[in-house]
Amino acid sequence: MSARSWWSRRSLRLRVTAAATLVLAVGLVLGTILLASLFEHRRVAVVDVAVRGEATTLSQLVASGDLPDPLPTPAGGTSVAQVLDSAGTVLAATASASKVLAIVPVDVLVKRLNHPFTTTSSTLGSASLRVVAVHATYHGVPVVVVVANPLTDVTSTLGALRNVLLAAVPLVVLAAAAATWLAVSAALQPVDRMRAAADAVDVGVPDQVPQLDLPAGGDELRRLGETLNDMLGRLHAAGERQRRFVADAAHELRSPIASLRTQLEVALAVPNQPEDWPRIVTDALADVDRLHQLAEDLLLLARLDGGSARRVQIVDIGALTGSPVEGLLVDGDELELRRMLDNLVVNARRYTRETVDVQADRHGDDVVITVDDDGPGIAEADRERVFERWVRLDDSRGRDDGGAGLGLSIVRSIARAHGGDANLESSPQGGLRAVVRLPASRTAHASIPVTAN
Repeated sequence: MSARSWWSRRSLRLRVTAAATLVLAVGLVLGTILLASLFEHRRVAVVDVAVRGEATTLSQLVASGDLPDPLPTPAGGTSVAQVLDSAGTVLAATASASKVLAIVPVDVLVKRLNHPFTTTSSTLGSASLRVVAVHATYHGVPVVVVVANPLTDVTSTLGALRNVLLAAVPLVVLAAAAATWLAVSAALQPVDRMRAAADAVDVGVPDQVPQLDLPAGGDELRRLGETLNDMLGRLHAAGERQRRFVADAAHELRSPIASLRTQLEVALAVPNQPEDWPRIVTDALADVDRLHQLAEDLLLLARLDGGSARRVQIVDIGALTGSPVEGLLVDGDELELRRMLDNLVVNARRYTRETVDVQADRHGDDVVITVDDDGPGIAEADRERVFERWVRLDDSRGRDDGGAGLGLSIVRSIARAHGGDANLESSPQGGLRAVVRLPASRTAHASIPVTAN
């Protein structure tokens, strides 16, 4: 198991706490290092000011021709000083400095004239020294004035500061980790309650939309709860539609099955002449055809709802509709598009008085199919409802004439599966116009005449 996979399996509470603690620890460590460096820089800068001032004073004293022995030092100061010639011979020194050995070799000092530096290699031992060397002239002879100040106070104070920080940082990190754990746990309590409530939800209970109790306030958790409630509402609605669909399908199947059973029972119970059997079989076959058609419709709707893969090819809508306009090409499944067109024409012929007019044309980026009839039409308030499954506006019609109420639902499902849509409008012929819009083919390169909408 990789480290990333292991980490992703940990709880959100642990991951948030660990991430926050790590960020805080890194920040504190970097801050501690920066604070210690800044403190050291400031203290060394103070020492530099002192040794520069003393070196300047001594160089002026040497330039005046006065070279007292020992060299004077500031009252209460801890610095040491020497005056060296070019060979490194000590010409004068403070009382605490050697009068024989140079504090730092003169060749090192010459390379760093006027630039303070820190060294632990000196004749005063291994203690850190801040050293500055300046050039001067004594009776016309070039000499080097060197002043060194121990950094003992700086290093001891810095060590104490580091010890305090080393003790404080782990305590702060541990306290922050505990506080983060408790804060995240408190923040996730509403999530845990919603999860427990979601586990207890039964979306199969009819007439009762499941809802979760929302946390107070308007934060992200409440919005999450609202989203979950919306999802539960959609699941409940989908379940209700499925239950109604199954019930309606069973009801529609029951009628032809009952009719077929009755015909067969009567045929067996009543003596029939041989010449009667073709009629009996024909009547039975009509019910079998109804069952077959209903089963085909249900399978097609199930396939469309499931988003099953379809054969995508370039389909000429003009050829399907008999339109004289060329180049009415779409990408899709020709069998499904034929079924869509057949359903529109059958529906129009079922209610028309005289004629059904089928047209296809290009409007912008869409191929538009219109099917007009001169029948009674449909009230505008019912034009969306007829696309629902099993809906028949005229229940007085026989099922043989009115169908099962799936035709227009299949039309819209096929149109939307191809990226388009289907709607109903008033027809110029006085009846109903069915309009199907499909996106024109993007793979076909043809010169297609475009008409304005």
